[in-house]
Amino acid sequence: MIKLTRTPKPLELTAVFQAQLTKEYKTTGKSVWNRDSIKKGLLALSNNKCCYCEANISEESKYLEVEHFHHKDKYEDEVVEWENLLPSCKKCNGTKGDHDTVLEPIINPCLIDPKNHLKYWLYRINGCDALGELTVSVLNLNDPDRLVKKRFEIGNAIQDQFKIIKELFDDYIGGIQTSTNRKNRIINRTKELMKEGLPDSIYSATSATIILIDANFTFIKDNLIKLGFWDQELIDLEEDIKKTAFNHEK
Repeated sequence: MIKLTRTPKPLELTAVFQAQLTKEYKTTGKSVWNRDSIKKGLLALSNNKCCYCEANISEESKYLEVEHFHHKDKYEDEVVEWENLLPSCKKCNGTKGDHDTVLEPIINPCLIDPKNHLKYWLYRINGCDALGELTVSVLNLNDPDRLVKKRFEIGNAIQDQFKIIKELFDDYIGGIQTSTNRKNRIINRTKELMKEGLPDSIYSATSATIILIDANFTFIKDNLIKLGFWDQELIDLEEDIKKTAFNHEK
């Protein structure tokens, strides 16, 4: 879960039309929020990811569901209120169910930065405080098969790639292979890996956290700096992924 910026509501969602849809829902129970303009707006808001688990919800098996942060059955007047709508995968939406976020608040990623209330340890997300703990529990953010296993796979792949880059760098520093091509391979592969931690990437919070704590990444960064190769793009990438990463602690 990462901080999201609420985008402007769809143009068709005027006050008059919103009132009509709300009345229709109260009368018929119809899913009046299942409109293309709303779904497209929500996908744009989250870079096609679930606002909670960061799964790619453009995949058929994890397709977008319009999530009502304040549950639609209890807060009927908000069923098409743009600020109450979030993009969610089917699993997270179903797990949250009818939890009352007014009486027992959890993190709304459009209003609260999750990293201020969550921390990361051994591919599990834990709460730093009561709000974080309840969020993890309500959303089951440590589902072992669906999420913890996926985070491990991502983290392991990133660490394997940094190990390969480090081996390339060892040869470069040791004078075995000092070509411009080798230097560029090291720099460009480092940049591509770091981009996995940017907000528009799936599971970006996991990727960003793993990158920043990886010993081989630290080695690569330190030596690129010593050689004068740590350029502005790398500086900017590191700053961006720091905004996405969780604190890594027990």
